Formats: sequence, C-alpha cells, structure tokens
Amino acid sequence: MPQGIEAPASVTAEGPTSHTQNQGAPSVFELMSRVMRDVRDVGKNGKNDSQGYKFRGVDDAIGALAQPLRDHGVFMTPEVLDFKTEVRGRQNAVMMRVAFHFYGPAGDHVTAITMGEASDFADKASNKAMSAALKYALIHTFMIPVDAKSLDDGDRDHPEGHRSPVDAYMERLKKPAVWNNPNALLALHAEARAEGLLGETVYGPDGDTTLETLIVGRGKQLKAEAAEREARQAKEAPEVAAQVAVETGAGTVVVDPECFQPHPDGQDFANQAALSTGREAVENIRSLAEGQGLVNAGVLAPDSGKSDVLAAYLERRAAELASGSESEFEGFMRRVRNGWNSVGSTEMALAEARQKGINDVVPFDGDHLHLQDVLEIRLKALKEKAEQAGGEQRAA
Repeated sequence: MPQGIEAPASVTAEGPTSHTQNQGAPSVFELMSRVMRDVRDVGKNGKNDSQGYKFRGVDDAIGALAQPLRDHGVFMTPEVLDFKTEVRGRQNAVMMRVAFHFYGPAGDHVTAITMGEASDFADKASNKAMSAALKYALIHTFMIPVDAKSLDDGDRDHPEGHRSPVDAYMERLKKPAVWNNPNALLALHAEARAEGLLGETVYGPDGDTTLETLIVGRGKQLKAEAAEREARQAKEAPEVAAQVAVETGAGTVVVDPECFQPHPDGQDFANQAALSTGREAVENIRSLAEGQGLVNAGVLAPDSGKSDVLAAYLERRAAELASGSESEFEGFMRRVRNGWNSVGSTEMALAEARQKGINDVVPFDGDHLHLQDVLEIRLKALKEKAEQAGGEQRAA
C-alpha cells in the first residue's frame, strides 16, 4: 500500500513560509471543517427600531462561532487591505476591504477577504464597516446555518429607497430653507407631532437625540440669533441715520403717520429698492431718484413701516444687502409684518411672493397655512375693512 507523501515543513495552506509547522497537529482545513460541523444556527435576532426590519448582527455570528473555534484551536486576525472615505450629506462614509486570517495549531492558515461599508454622523463609520466585513466573513467562510430565507438580502430587508417616516422628516430638516427658517421649523414640528414622531431617535449634529429636541433646539438657536441681530441693528440705527443725514443733507420726516402722505414717485422707488436683491440695483435706484430730484422725498420705509426720507431708506437697504445680515425670507417676512395693516404693502408682498415662489407654511390664526394664502386672506380682510369705513363716511 503506497504511503502518503508529507508536505515539506516550509509549505502551508497559504504557500511557503519561513517558520516550521507543528507536524503532529491537524491542518487548519480539517479544524475549520470541524468548526463548521459544531457551529449553531444564527437567526435574525436584531431589530432596527427606526425602520422596523430585522437583521443578523455581528454579535450573533461571533457568538455562534466563539466556542467551536476555541474547542478546535482556531483563531483569527484581521488585516485592513485598503479603504476609502467620503462625505454623504452630513454623514461620513467608509468602504474597506478586510482580510481575516484563520490560523490552526499547525501554523498554517486560511484567509477570507470581504468588503465592509458603513456611514455615521460622528466617528464610528470605520467601526461599523469593520463589523460588517467581519459578519459576512464568518457567515460565508463557515457556512453558518441561517433561517429559511437564507442570507441577508439587502433589497428584501432594507430595499433601496425604503425610508421610515422619520427619515423623510430628517431630509426636509436638512434643507437650508427649513433649517434656517423658524416658521418652517414650527410647521415641521406641528406635522411631526400630529404623526406621533417627535419622540423618534435621530442623529443630530451632536449625536443621538429625539426629533423634537433637534427641531426645538434649532428654533431656539435661530430666535436667539435673530434677537441678537435686531439688538445690534437697533443700536447702530441712530449712528447710521446721523451719518446718512450728514452725507446727503436729508433730515428725518417727523410727522403723524396717520396724516403722512408719501410722495407717490418716491414711494415707488422705495418699493423697488425693497424688492431688489443686490446693492448695485439699489444704487441705480438712488441715481434715478437724484436725477428726478426725489432723493429727499417723504416715503413710508418698507423696513419699518414708518415715515422717512427716501435717501435714508435707500442707504439702509444698500447696507442691508451688502452685509447679508438677514436671509431673503427673513427680509420678506419683516416687510410683511411692517405692512400688515396696509392694503398697498400687502398687495406688494403678495406680488413678490408669487414672483419669487415664496410659499412656506407659517402659523396663522391658530393654524398653519401657506404664506400666499395668508396674504390673500389678509388682503381681503383689509379691503373689506376699507370698504366698510368708506361706507360709514359716506353715510355720515
């Protein structure tokens, strides 16, 4: 009977090595087959709280293999072969290729190479990617028995594009038009409360938090910034007005607002400046006003709703656009508030909203309505009030 030929001491499962094997120990191949025989089943014992799907965690795979590996003297060491990182929205993403080396007492080893990919808002993306690579290395290498649906199928358990309701809110919250808009935050909070989602756990700039805490915290921050900005502007206003008076020779119109009649052409220039989106446009308006001798005409300033001279308002508007101290929406809402009791100002605001597509949801009369609807309702009420007042005067 022919005898088996023993491999040279320098040859292992991975090829030639520089060390001497334990010739009396079984090969790693034999030991790994014994581990496969002894490994227990692994089911989907984990559950994603946000989206409700079940999954197999890396802890389940490790728990199934830990004792069989010990029993048969097999151990493992990981090696990151390569990786890359990228930013996806506000998350850090890591993709890595990892080699897992399984050694036996004979000194030979087998290597399993898998991919791992994960994202995280903080510094855990690499940890998650390594865990994902380890889970699939263990499951595939040792053919760990799983449930009737076989291995994890990402498209079945977490299909592409599948989102929980709170994910949709987080996507909306990340948009600058919402994140930087107190009224939009208020509307989002009301919607989330109606759907019972305010207590859901989300990832915020500072880590795990609830949706309510994130929205309310951001709203408070914006209000504090707005209050600080208004206080600063109020403090600087007298100096700006005095400087304008010195440079232009324009005085301040001090009259009873109820009796004040703005110059029609001067008011048109002021309204045009309020709608302008660049300092250059305001300077052009100033040149036109100077050419027509209207630079010192009395107007109702769109930023305050009070009587003023055109030159002073144009100076403030130009400085406002140059500093960028307020967003377009904030400036628009300020003009809406200042002209709330004026038919003309409200008509102008409605026209601007339609022109620029401004139609955020805002609180109104105990409810939340689109801004253009609010302006239409207010305009109708003002016109009805004016007609009623006119009728009473005619009757008198």
